[in-house]
Amino acid sequence: MIRFDPIEVEAARQGDRAALEAVIRAAERPVYNLAMRMLAHPADAEDATQEILIKIITNLGALREINAAGGWAMRIACRHLVNSRKRSRVEAMRMNFQGFAEDLDNGMSDYAESEPKDVETILAIEEIKVGCTLAMLTCLNRTLRIAYLLGDVFELTDTEAASVLEITPATYRQRLRRGRGAVKNFVLSTCGNVSEKAACRCEKRVASAEALGRIVRGQSLYGLAKDSQGKLLELRAKVRQLEEGRRVVALLRTNPEFTSNVSDLVLSTIDSERGSPEVQRGTLD
Repeated sequence: MIRFDPIEVEAARQGDRAALEAVIRAAERPVYNLAMRMLAHPADAEDATQEILIKIITNLGALREINAAGGWAMRIACRHLVNSRKRSRVEAMRMNFQGFAEDLDNGMSDYAESEPKDVETILAIEEIKVGCTLAMLTCLNRTLRIAYLLGDVFELTDTEAASVLEITPATYRQRLRRGRGAVKNFVLSTCGNVSEKAACRCEKRVASAEALGRIVRGQSLYGLAKDSQGKLLELRAKVRQLEEGRRVVALLRTNPEFTSNVSDLVLSTIDSERGSPEVQRGTLD
């Protein structure tokens, strides 16, 4: 999931500024996308990503196997997100699947189920879908959430995910099974994008979300483009054609590749600390 060039990693360990920048930028997007799906809020994900990137670069000197640097960096990211990072503002709501379902049910209003035409409405609906799927995952505890994300969203093998999480493959498979079952049951019973029988529809939640300040028409918390013409009915038709077990994963994978400028902040920090012996030796925590 994180892929480094071994030559750049070694050069970065020797203090090469360009190589260090390449390592940071190679890690930034996968780390941020994992953090977004774990924490469900861009600002919290950016803070966590910065913390993780700093841990990666300041511990490069302790890395023993250059060719395994990507897996090593993923272990740092997962360990931080599961054990060290404080609760995000979405996690602080302490939602469970039952309470989340009730919130969705109470927040629906009448809306014609036809393809919307104006760009701002399309953006608002896509914002609802992204926000809902991210918040839904916080109903899982962190150990189940990370297992589910690594396996079903980022498609790591059991062996790869177990190594990253520093647990046995058997323990990982058990966590994945529990997380997958909980998410599948919730989505199939609640989300109209994957089940015709489910009552919730993204377009029916726009008015309530606006009233509560969860979305602002014409703006995107998640960096979605205004001209992103997400066709909801087309999405539903495609997803519903899949067998049940694959529908939930297909829905979650429709979320965008999130981007950030965290690497610029980290590089600025590095440059300001360039003369620090601790940074040069790679010994900062």
